[in-house]
Amino acid sequence: MPGHHRVRFADIPSTPSSTFSDATLASSPGPATPQSLLSPPLPTKYYSTPSPSYYAARPLPGAPVQIHPVLACTPGFGAPLSWDLSEPVDTVLVRTSTALRPASETLVAEPATMPKLASITIVCDRLPWAISVSPKEDAPWAAPYVTVGDVLYTLYRTLRLGVTAAELHTVDPATLTRVHAAYVARCERVKRADQRAVETSKGVKRVDFVCDARAFKGLSLVPDGNPAKGLAPGVVWRLHVARP
Repeated sequence: MPGHHRVRFADIPSTPSSTFSDATLASSPGPATPQSLLSPPLPTKYYSTPSPSYYAARPLPGAPVQIHPVLACTPGFGAPLSWDLSEPVDTVLVRTSTALRPASETLVAEPATMPKLASITIVCDRLPWAISVSPKEDAPWAAPYVTVGDVLYTLYRTLRLGVTAAELHTVDPATLTRVHAAYVARCERVKRADQRAVETSKGVKRVDFVCDARAFKGLSLVPDGNPAKGLAPGVVWRLHVARP
């Protein structure tokens, strides 16, 4: 059935955009797969009717912005997605009423926000970088606004970037110890010795900064945005993570 096949994120060219943010670090701690069907558990009243237009990076004054239910952080539950951020984005699973299923082509093509936005920014207490998400023109889910697929893919690609020596030098010793431990543990989870050696040689990556809190728990609105960066309310979203 067209539109309901499992989406493939692999090998899609992308240049993730991210900038060093004002956020401080918290002091606390492949191959193709068979196609499958997915009926994402989304409220039909929210996404079944098309929006007449999409907004640019700045929503209309007073317009409430909502994140797609599959990306939303729900207090006490997290997000309907099951994803270890240290693993490829192809491993994302969606919780339904009966099972965990791979993300479908239909789901990743849906708008990440309502009203639709041309870009959003993601921040996280554990990351000293802000992550800018914009539409990927060459992606199968391409649209003139940010989609669910754009959010997932940009998160993965950005968190897989290497950390420079200059960036590591800005980290306090206690945090650096935890980041290094996360790097070692991530490499040890690679089963094949040759692949583990390659991964180890690449050094610390941004995903290691979440330490042992690798589970994606959704996004929540940063109500005031970031006026200092020119980011209006409704554009900035906080990434929540937890231990798997």
